Amino acid sequence: MKKITFAAFLVFAAISLHAQDGITTVRSNRSDKFSIGPGIGLDYGGIGMNAIFYPQQNIGVFAGGGYDLNGFGYNVGLKGRLMTFKIIDPYLLAMYGYNAIIVVSNATVFNKTFYGPTFGAGIDFRSKKPMKTGYWSLALLVPIKGSDADAYADYLEKYKGVKFDNDFFPIDISIGYHFIIK
Repeated sequence: MKKITFAAFLVFAAISLHAQDGITTVRSNRSDKFSIGPGIGLDYGGIGMNAIFYPQQNIGVFAGGGYDLNGFGYNVGLKGRLMTFKIIDPYLLAMYGYNAIIVVSNATVFNKTFYGPTFGAGIDFRSKKPMKTGYWSLALLVPIKGSDADAYADYLEKYKGVKFDNDFFPIDISIGYHFIIK
């Protein structure tokens, strides 16, 4: 499963980069080359910050880090966006980093963070005014959780008497604000 998701991540990157071959792009006064901002979600490391660099107008490389309720969480990945030059710009993303956590109240020794790939789609909300200082970003994310997270939860229930209030969510959301630096 890990090999398949890693291969899918590489294919996404290759297609995104190859799709730009031979195309000359002109950077609009609405597009950013580098932005950073706070947010909540996997691509922000939990509750944290996300920085993204666009070497090409539609392809970005990002890193996010923050507090994931068990310590420091991080994710790194690629973002492919479609600049519509309107208020909403849709995008796809693929990343690797933390994508599941188990937090046990009053027994932090059992807390554990799990890592793996995550894929998603979202939209950036931009102002109609040229090159505003920033924009809102909203995404739906699908973490590809390995069986180790479920196995660990089962172990805690069976052998440590831990009772879980909820299961892992199959879809996560992400929301943040990006300040345009350049």
